[in-house]
Amino acid sequence: MLDLKNVTKEFGENKAIDNISFKVKDGKIFGLIGRNGAGKSTTFRVILQIIEQTKGEVLYNNQKITQDTLNYFGYLPEEGSLIPSYTVLELCEYYGTLKLMETQEIREKLIYWLEKFNILEYLNKKVKDLSKGNRQKIQFIVSNLHEPDFLILDEPFSGLDPISVEELKKCILELKDQGKTIIFSSHRMDHVEELCDEIAILEKGKIIEKGSLKDIKKKYNNETLNQIFISVVGEKEKSLQS
Repeated sequence: MLDLKNVTKEFGENKAIDNISFKVKDGKIFGLIGRNGAGKSTTFRVILQIIEQTKGEVLYNNQKITQDTLNYFGYLPEEGSLIPSYTVLELCEYYGTLKLMETQEIREKLIYWLEKFNILEYLNKKVKDLSKGNRQKIQFIVSNLHEPDFLILDEPFSGLDPISVEELKKCILELKDQGKTIIFSSHRMDHVEELCDEIAILEKGKIIEKGSLKDIKKKYNNETLNQIFISVVGEKEKSLQS
């Protein structure tokens, strides 16, 4: 279980996240919801020790997260971390080696995922020559190649067409069925409803609501709840269904 306790991250006088606390239970999907700039990516970077929190504590299975612990994590960053000049195979061999995978294992897992997304023909294609949507698929494959126990996905559906979104949703649910724990960020309420067991809603670095969707829906009438989501993610995104 991942446990954030009163975590704050300050950049000068700005609090990117402000005294946030939540737990992500094993084998569950947790949604972190909010506009761009709400603190979602900063929260993920703190969890992964890319940046250090100013205050508070981050625990995984009741222990502080170490470099060894991070070998059990997979991460899909919002901004992407692919090397444009590499082929898909070269890229996955590079990142897989960093996770101490053997070359043959890397290739077998990569082919499995490429076939799953129906893009096996991109095996030897350079990353720079892929569409945004296909780069996002490769980013997902890279994050999951070493079969992590805990997967962090920052806006995983960004750049994907509707068919690819459905493919990725199916993959995420399959990983949950395998016992994986997943946390992802989104500003799309329809994605949240379909996938998440629990959520936390971030606004200007603060959590304004958290818990299971079922409990949150009991707490508010549908009109009030939709107004909360509209204020957080904007008018254009789909509201929760009654």
